[in-house]
Amino acid sequence: MTAEKQMTLAKAVTFSGTGLHTGAEATVTVHPAEAGQGIRVRSQGVEKALTPSLSDGARNCNTISLGENLAVMTLEHLLSAVFGMGIDNAVIDVTGPEAPGLDGSSLEFAKALAEAGIVPQDADRKVFIPKEAISVGNAQAGVAAYPSPDGKFRVTYILDYKESSLARGTVTLEVNPETFLKEIAPARTFVMKEHAAAMQAAGLGKGANPQNTLVLDGDSVVDNSFRVPDECVRHKILDLIGDLSILNRRLGVHIVASKSGHALNIELAKAMRSHILKTENPGGVVDFSLLTSILPHRYPFLLVDRVLELEEKKYIVAVKNLTFNEEFFQGHFPGEPIMPGVLQIEALAQAGAIMMLGEFRGQGKLAVLMTADDIKWRRKVVPGDCLYLHAEFVKMKRSIGIVRVWAEVDGDVTTEATIKFAITDANPAY
Repeated sequence: MTAEKQMTLAKAVTFSGTGLHTGAEATVTVHPAEAGQGIRVRSQGVEKALTPSLSDGARNCNTISLGENLAVMTLEHLLSAVFGMGIDNAVIDVTGPEAPGLDGSSLEFAKALAEAGIVPQDADRKVFIPKEAISVGNAQAGVAAYPSPDGKFRVTYILDYKESSLARGTVTLEVNPETFLKEIAPARTFVMKEHAAAMQAAGLGKGANPQNTLVLDGDSVVDNSFRVPDECVRHKILDLIGDLSILNRRLGVHIVASKSGHALNIELAKAMRSHILKTENPGGVVDFSLLTSILPHRYPFLLVDRVLELEEKKYIVAVKNLTFNEEFFQGHFPGEPIMPGVLQIEALAQAGAIMMLGEFRGQGKLAVLMTADDIKWRRKVVPGDCLYLHAEFVKMKRSIGIVRVWAEVDGDVTTEATIKFAITDANPAY
């Protein structure tokens, strides 16, 4: 089967309006991007590639964190349109705390993207087809990704709100630009009338009204009507597509979801991300001999086992597998062994150094850690954990480089920081 080509926009598209939750005026511009860049989000000069570790679904929306006190809310409707219309590479530039809500669906986004033109690029798409089912859930809801025999992306969503018959039902749809535009994009967000006041009391829904949000009062819609059958179920599919777009991959999966929301969808994305990294690069993209030629560290202070993804002076994803035999576990809380936080920072610094030193390979250079700022330790790392080490290039000025780093276990961030390096000549004494 011939591989499909990656797609981007022919020209930039701008949207302006009021945020559904904050009520603030907001503008987003979706720019074309080069092949292999994926979907990236930019705000206040900070730009990051979408990945599940940046997402939080705790506040009735998908919030993308770009750094300390910098986040963008409610991107899921736009992201759903970008993914649903087949765009692989784009930069989403956001002005304001939230994406504009428009009519509460993805329809205006999708139509404008199509009108701007979606064009092929000279690179093959990356399609993730899992080898086994991946599922997450709790007592109330669940969502699973199953391998798709034909490599197509389908979603089955089961919705069951006891408060309204209008928010019950099951819909199965294949996701492609044609079905997305016709069957999914028009579906607007919704809320039960009895929940609306509580949501606004919590500081959300400030920009919502009966025109951009379907307000369900029992078995009727307040001052509005459905524009497509099973509109509430279809909007849940729309949200789920937006939430899974943070994987930055085309998907050959059949998603089956029962009453899942943003938080659970993002949890599934995190589990899928772990499978993607293991499947696409089982042996890593940098072999061990090359790894040790870049880094001067040796056992027990070499804290990078494999490099899964690497683009020099852009980003790196590396791995450290933790076993009980690590020397630091023997003395650091031996009754309840925990990886020291400073060693997590060291592992992240080593990953960042591999990325920074790529262009100097063979020139006898070292990346020497100068400072580590904005450090946060968020959860403990224990024997048996697989520590994923992420670093993104921020800037380089002369011989000083800055990278943003974070570590994950099972999709949860354990440590994050901003690290500054000095690129120096290697000392033979090392």
